Amino acid sequence: MNMEAYFNRIYAVAFKLTGDEEIAEEISTKAILKTISNFNSETEITVGMFKLTILELYKIYLIMPKSRYNDNMNGIQSALLKLKPVNRALVIWKDILGFKLSDNTPLSGSYGELYKELTYGRKELKEHISMGQID
Repeated sequence: MNMEAYFNRIYAVAFKLTGDEEIAEEISTKAILKTISNFNSETEITVGMFKLTILELYKIYLIMPKSRYNDNMNGIQSALLKLKPVNRALVIWKDILGFKLSDNTPLSGSYGELYKELTYGRKELKEHISMGQID
């Protein structure tokens, strides 16, 4: 993966989590800088490095004050932002990024608890979509 694709993918995940361009830019930059500081400038962007950056991004996201809901959002992003932060984080982790719940999931809790929250998040997302609550 080239550096531009790496930055774009990290930002896209940050935006899905926050729904705010400025906050997404801020936390994605922090996560990238923290991850890259552990590598040298000639390090190739690997899947492992991408995943480490995503973990950093999640750590930052989960301790930040709750992001504001943007009423101008449309589609799936709008439905994602209606989920509780934990449910949103798990849906993005598993269903959008394709990571396993057992792969150093950035959320604490047993596998059963996390799977329960993931299932609840999926159900809520489906309801928002099927009830026409998204544009």
